Amino acid sequence: MSLAAGVCISSILMSGNKDNYYDFIVLHSGEQPSITGFDAIRREYANMRVQYRSVGDAFKGAFEIRGITNAAYFRLLAPKLIPEYSKAIYADVDMVFRLDLESLLDRDMDDNYLGAVYALDMNVAPERLKYVKSIGATPGNYFLSGFLLMNLELMRRDNIVSRFMSFASKKFRYQDQDIINIVCKDRIMSIPYVYSMVDGAFGIVSLHDKKMLDSKYMHSESSEDPLIFSNIHFNGAKPWKSWCPNLDQWWECYRKSPVYDPGFYFQFFFDKLDYLDQLPLIKRIKILVRFFVFGRKQMLNL
Repeated sequence: MSLAAGVCISSILMSGNKDNYYDFIVLHSGEQPSITGFDAIRREYANMRVQYRSVGDAFKGAFEIRGITNAAYFRLLAPKLIPEYSKAIYADVDMVFRLDLESLLDRDMDDNYLGAVYALDMNVAPERLKYVKSIGATPGNYFLSGFLLMNLELMRRDNIVSRFMSFASKKFRYQDQDIINIVCKDRIMSIPYVYSMVDGAFGIVSLHDKKMLDSKYMHSESSEDPLIFSNIHFNGAKPWKSWCPNLDQWWECYRKSPVYDPGFYFQFFFDKLDYLDQLPLIKRIKILVRFFVFGRKQMLNL
């Protein structure tokens, strides 16, 4: 987490209004985590602080799947752990921010508990829609939990944390995300997808999928190119570990951030080059086939 958190925080500060003050609150269990390059961030940005709030053992033994640990559940306690604020933005650390968040935080939430980005595949794929219905969430209105505008005051008033916790021991396929969509059903407002753009959204935009682009799931309030100006959520492969879409964007942010370490940067790419050099012939052939069969097909569709 430490490196990802350092880059994530740096990107918020680099893209945000320099006249604002940023209060970062890290939710954790066990020992207090460290943030790579934190001293360098603090030297460059005086308009910020980092606090730590422990969830204790509230989610010890919680259901884990697909390599996603129980840390995914920590956001469920945000209304309780952050009593000093009426609203807050929650973000996973595997994000790079290119948008200022001030206007989003100032948005009127009415009687909604959360603002979130639609989970595209969960709302259009028949088997996913069936699953959403089976857990008691609303088919066609299922949201991602990796980036949330939180109406903390209203959630505290309506005792939402207790309702979250009543589901926390259950084995949901999408863990905390399912819990949020069940408990806050019909009280989640849609925010533009560019605030937390995942791989699937980048694919839709880059391939000009008009049907999806014209749907409610990808509404936008800006005419700027989302491929260039959106926030990026690496909710699959992580760019500091492996190859993935938008890897170059994460590393560019890293290079510009106070946490930049040229030794780590160059070693990562040297290691990847060594890996490619050591691939057996059959794997190299598979890579070429993937590009010339699937890669060219996608390029022709542009």
